Amino acid sequence: LEPSMQTHAQAVCGQRSPMMQNTTQPRSRIVGGSPAPPGSWPWLVNLQLDGGLMCGGVLVDSAWVATAAHCFAGGRGESYWTAAVGDFDITKADPDEQVLKVNRIIPHPKFNAKTFNNDIALVELTSPVVLSQHVRPVCLPSGVEPPTGSPCLVAGWGSLYEDGPSADVVMEAKVPLLPQSTCKSTLGKDVVTNTMLCAGYLSGGADSCQGDSGGPLIYQDRTSGRFQLHGITSWGDGCGEKGA
Repeated sequence: LEPSMQTHAQAVCGQRSPMMQNTTQPRSRIVGGSPAPPGSWPWLVNLQLDGGLMCGGVLVDSAWVATAAHCFAGGRGESYWTAAVGDFDITKADPDEQVLKVNRIIPHPKFNAKTFNNDIALVELTSPVVLSQHVRPVCLPSGVEPPTGSPCLVAGWGSLYEDGPSADVVMEAKVPLLPQSTCKSTLGKDVVTNTMLCAGYLSGGADSCQGDSGGPLIYQDRTSGRFQLHGITSWGDGCGEKGA
């Protein structure tokens, strides 16, 4: 990337357009409802395999997307994949939508497809996106961990209920970060590794679901007001069920 483009991408990272500053008040969950306001997730990416929704992703720079490594477990090469940014309704072409080809898929070298350890990958696009109010990257983590219980956000076009149809529009949910000890005691200490984190409600309700894999878990920095990437949606115990 040109240095000027990198600088511009970093300068606008994690910021919504002024009209979207106070729109994140998810009423419910991805599983079952709560459409996001159009344009409120300018970093959300729709990763398509053969033209159909496969996974979510998150724009981290002008030509780079972070997603889940397990999305590529089928072994299909770069030429089969495209990335849509500025997308809201997957049933039609949105005014701000850009569809780009994929140049490289780089799964984490230590990704384990059986345990989902290190379930993260980087996708390089063949050309940079055109940055706008509806297309811009999320900020990378600052290195300071958000406190346990902090409200985070997830979004995607995944199933509206377990084994159900995908959503037509971006759905969002607010989920709290859980202590690692709670995560391990609930889901299994041998299942939850140190590269994983948990967010959600032990009582069930708000959750991500099939098709939301690879989408971002984001946290709004209280000082700057910018949204930072804190995790990538990987796996869970059902959709919206008790447990986490």
